Amino acid sequence: APDDTDLVDGMRKDFKDAMDSYEAFYDSYIEFLKSYDAGNLTMLAEYTDFISKAADMDQKFSEWESEDLNDAELAYFIDVQARVNKKLLELE
Repeated sequence: APDDTDLVDGMRKDFKDAMDSYEAFYDSYIEFLKSYDAGNLTMLAEYTDFISKAADMDQKFSEWESEDLNDAELAYFIDVQARVNKKLLELE
């Protein structure tokens, strides 16, 4: 288990990196969806960028050693999920 000097805001760095990557991916994807125009072929290039971002997010989650979450990590997980879900709901 990491000691307090290995933690970022009370969280393991690999966990925080994974969650930050997850939120950043959804932030940019939501912005893409807000401006989506099926007739705009340049959006296809933007969409392929999301494949790269999704791969980065997957890499961050694979680097995270999925141990039980500590209290700070659980709170951050819930906070990030709530923010992402709120933004997704606002798309409708």
